[in-house]
Amino acid sequence: MAKNYQKEIGIIEKKKLIIAEGNDVKYFLIHLLNNKEINDIQVIDSGGIKELTICINSLKNVDGFDDVTSILIFRDAEDSAHSAIESVNYSLKATGLITTDIKPFTTNSQNNLNIGLALFPGIDENGCLYNCGALEHLCLRLFKDNSNYAIIKNYIEDFQTKSKEFKSPHKNELHALFTFTDKYVGLKIGETAKTGGFNFDSPYLLPFLKMINEM
Repeated sequence: MAKNYQKEIGIIEKKKLIIAEGNDVKYFLIHLLNNKEINDIQVIDSGGIKELTICINSLKNVDGFDDVTSILIFRDAEDSAHSAIESVNYSLKATGLITTDIKPFTTNSQNNLNIGLALFPGIDENGCLYNCGALEHLCLRLFKDNSNYAIIKNYIEDFQTKSKEFKSPHKNELHALFTFTDKYVGLKIGETAKTGGFNFDSPYLLPFLKMINEM
């Protein structure tokens, strides 16, 4: 069933919007914003990767959209950061929000809006965009209780060589880490963020926070 964005959102209450790819990203960002005491941004779940165009077109008909001044898109790089960037730019152009392509981790002023794009897992220690990856890769770096990470990673790698390949081993690694604790076992990413499981003061978050602060 198609997502009913207008019914789900109801009203746009903030002038700054983050459009997030999926619930995990949405609630991770909500708790990051809460941690940093940033309360003038509304986070909206766009659904899947292919639904961004539909989401934006629906948002344009939601009460309060005309007052929006800034929009950031947060999504995974997945298998190709280049493809992800092309996909987001296609949606932004198709919905009339931009006329010129935007680059990741920059904010552009177009059509009376500040528009930006951030890709998980972010930027590496050398200032280069990761070519692929997802929120889970970032969370593996942020998770506070990672004493068992080497054991889990080795086990999963060994399991894949002897049995079958996981489609998303980064997801298996992260949730195995959650499982090897009493506090976070069985939790989703957003729930773990709410419970304080991630280091929100990590330098890995600086590129994302820089964009948020520039909205």
